[in-house]
This record gives sequence, C-alpha cells and structure tokens, in this order.
Amino acid sequence: MRTEFLRPRTAGHSPLPSIREIGLLADVTLRKSQAGRVTAVFDSSFYAVFGGEWICVGLPHIGSGPLHVVCESRPHAWPQSENAITLDGFALSLDGMPFATLEGASVWQPERLEDWTLADLQRGVGAASALWRGEPSGSGLAAAGCVPFPAGLSRLMSAARPAVAALDRILAQACAGCDASPEDEMLLITLIGLGPGLTPSGDDLLGGALIALASLDLLDVRDRLWSVCSDKLDRTTDISALHLRTAARGYGAASLHDAIHATIGGDVSRLPDFLNAVSTIGHSSGRDSYAGALIALRAAERHFSREDTRTWGSAEA
Repeated sequence: MRTEFLRPRTAGHSPLPSIREIGLLADVTLRKSQAGRVTAVFDSSFYAVFGGEWICVGLPHIGSGPLHVVCESRPHAWPQSENAITLDGFALSLDGMPFATLEGASVWQPERLEDWTLADLQRGVGAASALWRGEPSGSGLAAAGCVPFPAGLSRLMSAARPAVAALDRILAQACAGCDASPEDEMLLITLIGLGPGLTPSGDDLLGGALIALASLDLLDVRDRLWSVCSDKLDRTTDISALHLRTAARGYGAASLHDAIHATIGGDVSRLPDFLNAVSTIGHSSGRDSYAGALIALRAAERHFSREDTRTWGSAEA
C-alpha cells in the first residue's frame, strides 16, 4: 500500500533518476539519519547502513518491501562498497555526488488485513495446500510447505526435515501458551543459516513463519518463536539476519504479504496469482518464505479449530 508522499513534487524537473517508493522502515531510517555507508553491492541493488539501520536501494524488480528504496530507472553511477551515502535535501548522494532524487517518493507499507474468520482461514489453507508444489529436487525448502512431504526429497530438504518437524511442534506448543522443549529448540536453531546464498533457505522459512504469525495477530506465538532464534543470528549472514529481524517485526516483501493475507482471508480466486508472484522472489527465497508461512498458518488453523473462545476480528500486527 502506498501512503502519503514523503515530499511533494515541485514544478522543476530533476535530471536525477527518481526514487519512486520507500519502504516504511527505510523511511523511518532516512528521517532519523542522513549519513551512512554502503555495505554490500550487487548488480541491481545495494545495502547501506544509516545510524545502525539498514536500507536496500535497488531497481524496480526488487519490488516493494519495508527496507526498500526503489529507483524508477538505473542511476548513471553505481556505488562501491564503503562509499559514503548521504541524504542532502531531496538528493541521495554517493561520496558527495548526487545519485537519485527522493522528490515525490511514496511510502510503502503492507495493506491492512481485513476481518477474517476461521472458515476463511480453513478455506485459504485448503486452497494453498492444493496449489503448493514443493519441487523436491529443487534447491530450496519449498517442499517443507507440503502435506505430506513429496517423495524424493533433496539433500537440503532431508537435512532440514527434523528442524521443520520441530518448528511445527514449537508452534503448536506456543499456540497453547507453552514453551518449546530444549530438544526442539536445538533442532530449530539448525535452520538458521541452513542452505546456500545471501539469505539461506532455512532463514527464509523462519521469516515467513514470523510474518504469518504477526499477520494473524498471534504476537505471543511469534515472540516465543523469535526468542528461540534471536540470539543465534551469528549462524547466518548479516543481510539474512537483517531480514529475519525485519520479519520478527512483521514485515517482508509485498508479494509475500499478499499471499499470506489471501490465505488467511480465504481469497482463493487471487491466491494462484499471488503464489506465482511469491515464486519470483530471489532464487528460492519467496517459495521458502511462503512454505514457512504455510506451516505457521496450518498450526494456527489447528489451534483455532480446537478453541471455542476465539473473538474474530482484524488480525493486525
């Protein structure tokens, strides 16, 4: 969802490439601190730290997200790691040279999840379960979202299977207000940093579960899950730890929010398109994240199905 404009457009034309959208957390960061440093550079995006908080600047295909600063087109210059980055008025500058303008940029935040019922959640989870395919020979952990698991699991999925089962048990215990067993906590921690890449599949799986729990307004359950993981982030990359901390606050990629909200709300007509969109995030990150969300949504469905006192309303994190 795009909210109020960060700054109004002026009549003059800026020769700089425009930043069209800023994620809500990136917006807060840039309002608090105007000087930072580039920390990681890729072909179509880069990360920078302002006052201890991270943002991700990138081209349109990175999509909307809480940390994202989305350029309309590729700027003429592209940074190198350790470049100074500053916000000077409307201009984002690299080592003192204007890079792009924030003039007219809008602020993105997830759409509000409308009221939903147990029947909606059951319908959405049922549809998602029928649509979801794990591609057992694939490189990620999408198969973790399948019930039952497909035959012929990949080596990565086979390695993750005990931890995925522990995640399901931990969620069930947390929904009942109980702590996880030490054995399950030890298994769950093995997901952190599991898999190759900038954001390992195990991290993405956990992140999806955290976002789904926040979307359901199950904040106590989310916090119990996060308490197991939060002091073990040295097992993974700095960037993946950043995205896990962001997920613990209830935020992730816009297309992941769309898919989670459609599942909770039982919006089965739009769910296939949302799942297709999720599948385009990274190499396997979107599918890994939604698999984690689906595990959490099934755990919540089982819990609510047994509970007689649930007051249905908006599930707002």
